[in-house]
Amino acid sequence: MDWSPPSSSAHMRLTVKVYVKLACVLCIGVLWRTTASLVFCYLFWITTLAWIVRYIIGAKVTGGFIVLLGITCNALVTLWNKGVMPSVGISPTFQPAAPIWDTSGKGQWLMLADQAFLFRFSIGDVLLMTGLLMFLIGTILRLHHRTGQDY
Repeated sequence: MDWSPPSSSAHMRLTVKVYVKLACVLCIGVLWRTTASLVFCYLFWITTLAWIVRYIIGAKVTGGFIVLLGITCNALVTLWNKGVMPSVGISPTFQPAAPIWDTSGKGQWLMLADQAFLFRFSIGDVLLMTGLLMFLIGTILRLHHRTGQDY
């Protein structure tokens, strides 16, 4: 079987499909963040995990497992807390930017919640940032090796 690169029209369809999926996930995320609805919370995490898992498995992305672990931590803690991310150690006078954050310090699985000692990030957020950083560094190193340039 002869391998040939995809045609430009096939590539364009794939690109449009990716942007439509991204737009849907972003819209659901905005709806969840503005309403704190448990239904939108479920929809957001299900669509995010389904899309990200397929991409990471197919592309074998560096840091992908850590990104999945971060997404899973954030999904679990928000779903267990009825669509809201609890915050621990944050002043009760702090005004969250959206109704999806609860600064009361109460809730389920608080070890996965946003933490004051992590500068208001959660363990899931830290894992997401670590996985994304690994992906970016890996991409830069691959590009560097391909071009053979020195910085």
